[in-house]
Amino acid sequence: MRLAHCTKECFYDICQIDAYSQQQREFDDWITNALNCGIKEFEDCARTYRTLRKEILNALKYGLTNDSTEGFNYKIKILKRSSHGI
Repeated sequence: MRLAHCTKECFYDICQIDAYSQQQREFDDWITNALNCGIKEFEDCARTYRTLRKEILNALKYGLTNDSTEGFNYKIKILKRSSHGI
């Protein structure tokens, strides 16, 4: 359980790094460590992250997320749910 927590926290730390070149190195190291940690869920995640490496690093570099889109979708879903039957 401690290994899982440390692995997760390490990834969060990578997201906070300002220097892009350091972020790339740390991200690649994280993938390697996660692939060899012995926790299936992290190994699966690391394989996916390795496949989407370029896209993930670009999102970290430019701060691009789909948070606002997801927020609008959530609001629409709630509005549809609350107006049921009207």
